[in-house]
Amino acid sequence: MASKKLQSIDSSSTRSQQSKLISISSDRLETRLTLKDLEELMEAFMPDDDYHGQQRRLTRNQFGDRLSDLVKKGSKEEYTELFDKIDITKEGIVDWDMFVQFMLLEFYEKDEKVKTTQVPQWKEIRVITSPHKDTIQRIELIKATNKYLSISKEGCIVFWDQYMKLQRSIKISTESVKPRDLWVTDFVLLPNVNKIAVAFTSKEIAFYDLSSKVDFNCQYKLQGLKGTPLCMDYWTNSENSNESILVFGDVMGNVFALCFSSAQIALFDRPSQAADSKQGNSNNNTTVHVRMKELLKENSKHTNCRVIYYSAHSGWVRQVKYVEHLECFISCSTGNNNSVIVGFIEKASTVMRTTSFKYYHGVHSFDYHQPMNLIATGSVNNQVCLWNPYVISKPVGILTGHMAAVVQVLVNNNKSQLISFSKDKVLRIWDIQQQICLQRLAGMFPKGPEVFTRLYFDDIRNRLFVTFNYQLTMLEMKVEAHDRVMSHERPVTCAIFNSLYNQVISACQAGTVTVWMIDNGQKVKQFTDCHKTAEITTLELDHSKTRLFTGSADGTIKVWDFNGHCHHNLNVANGQPADISQIVMLKRSIVTIGWDKFVAVFRQNALTQYHVEPADWKGGKEHQDDILSAAYLPPSLLATGSYDGEIVIWNTNSEFVSKKLQQRSRQQLVRRPNTMASTASLPKDESSSLMLRPMTSDSQASELEFSFVISRLLFLKQRISMATPGSPFLGADLVSCGGGGWVRFWGTTRSTLLAEFVAHPHAGNVIATNDPDDQYLVTGKSMNKNNLSRYSSTLQRVLSFFILCTQLYTTY
Repeated sequence: MASKKLQSIDSSSTRSQQSKLISISSDRLETRLTLKDLEELMEAFMPDDDYHGQQRRLTRNQFGDRLSDLVKKGSKEEYTELFDKIDITKEGIVDWDMFVQFMLLEFYEKDEKVKTTQVPQWKEIRVITSPHKDTIQRIELIKATNKYLSISKEGCIVFWDQYMKLQRSIKISTESVKPRDLWVTDFVLLPNVNKIAVAFTSKEIAFYDLSSKVDFNCQYKLQGLKGTPLCMDYWTNSENSNESILVFGDVMGNVFALCFSSAQIALFDRPSQAADSKQGNSNNNTTVHVRMKELLKENSKHTNCRVIYYSAHSGWVRQVKYVEHLECFISCSTGNNNSVIVGFIEKASTVMRTTSFKYYHGVHSFDYHQPMNLIATGSVNNQVCLWNPYVISKPVGILTGHMAAVVQVLVNNNKSQLISFSKDKVLRIWDIQQQICLQRLAGMFPKGPEVFTRLYFDDIRNRLFVTFNYQLTMLEMKVEAHDRVMSHERPVTCAIFNSLYNQVISACQAGTVTVWMIDNGQKVKQFTDCHKTAEITTLELDHSKTRLFTGSADGTIKVWDFNGHCHHNLNVANGQPADISQIVMLKRSIVTIGWDKFVAVFRQNALTQYHVEPADWKGGKEHQDDILSAAYLPPSLLATGSYDGEIVIWNTNSEFVSKKLQQRSRQQLVRRPNTMASTASLPKDESSSLMLRPMTSDSQASELEFSFVISRLLFLKQRISMATPGSPFLGADLVSCGGGGWVRFWGTTRSTLLAEFVAHPHAGNVIATNDPDDQYLVTGKSMNKNNLSRYSSTLQRVLSFFILCTQLYTTY
């Protein structure tokens, strides 16, 4: 029995360690739960005899214990964190309805984040010089060799390297027609057998071998087609490379599919005399001629090739494609009737079962997007239509904007975007899910009369090839900076860190608040229009880190939970606009400051209604100018700094002034005796820089007025009690930053300015923060420059370190 308990404890410990490891390396718990997990979790809330048919209501500990035991995914700590997110009203209990409501909101936000709205950034269009003398029919990427292949109407095949440099060109021909009458209509790559199939207007398809670097042998030639083949497509089974399908459409509206069962052995059976190769009389270079009539026979000698077809179009077939996901063939035509046909294979018949979309406009091109299961079509009526393959009565979406017939559409699977091109040489990029146009490109393509155009998108290198008759052009996307997250549409105004959830919270001028996971940069929440059209100016968290305070330029502060619910609206300025610059959380109250001479306070016990008015600050008005910054030192010290450089220290218990610090009336600093000795070894210019600056003249004072602005205050908690009568400089417990790039150290015990230096010359203002041990001070200005300075326990070391080492620790 004891051994079983030990095994249980060991397995539980291992499972806990694995859960913790998963929670660190993966996404949040709620995003990792599957449908099966949710069904198992539902059992934890199901009623039993003790609940008389009602749902269970779990406490925080019950929630963590029961759910972590039911689903072996995530630790108990993760489930308790999930409980805190669900329990937005802090009732201490959660039922199944509350859990489901929270998960639905999470799934909705996750679905919203999937929308790809990033607009592609293109490099300059590149016109590629080529040996093609006639219309380019197609260009494709040979993935096995990392080369491109293009073919033109006169039979010129060109190989390009990955940089689009010409490798070689080959002129093909056929004995069926004279070279001057040769007309290539299309080609496809056969990657599983390393071949290429080329269609000719002479009603034949030739298969060439790409293996040889010297010869370009025609191994098979399919002849006697019913109509001239215009378009082709090729599919191969990724799990069985012997299975493949070549499908083509012709000018008579027919679609034929050649289904190969042993493609890697031979596409078509060779004549019996080829057996002489065993005696060394190999004739593998001889072209095997195959007649279409022979393939259509029930007892065809080509046993590894089965032909199926359908004839449903009234006009020329413009494009064909086999869609593996739907197990069907799709074709389109520019005829008004049966413009889009879907064909399905019937086991016992060579004729496919077909379905026609109810769309009475000709279609030039289409493409299929598997993740959303949509067929996109480009029509002669200037529209791009999105179709559900199972709803043929009408399209599920219509993308309008083109002013001419859409000649080709392509899906960019990397971004879930659609590329369309019209006859008037306008390229549009669409977001498929939102069905909006993201980008329109016009005027950059070659000018001239109406031309034949082909598009090919290389999703590996993000290149778009566009042909104009015999001219080949390439558009290449710029490399995206994946480490740079564009979090907001408008400039970011403030950001804070939530240590409880390990998240960063940012806000912008548009009133949008975004929550990010700091470990992977993933956006987890977003609240829009938090203050309608007003800009968010400051953010703050309460002591529990579960409530977010947003201050706005409209003079209000709103209190939010992390599910986006606003609990309170604090009216700071009595309905008048006021730029709130900082929110300070005291022990039992909330202090707000802004461009005003008064301190506004809200009592915690007053946060019972949605609309809350400020209480009276007992100390009244003490500043002569607008208050810009504040700092709180528990249990009872509050410092506020104003535009004129005055710093007021308040007692938060009585809310009256304790002392005042003024820069304009500061006393002459007294040097320590060993300061000069310590600077004797320094160069003269650096030694003199340690001297205290004399008081400025009246003219200089007027020029440096802005240098007294207090933009940031920081208390150094570890140094508040270090000052002694013999060493007053040890008590530099308050830091102020302001205009002109100045950083100043104060001793609040004696109300004395102990040290000052210019951290950022010519800076408009400076912001700063410190480490928990009060050993490092980080300052920054608006020009992307940070200074890292360390202050020591004596004034001498403070001054010398700042002046000598500020430049050493400057990073750009």
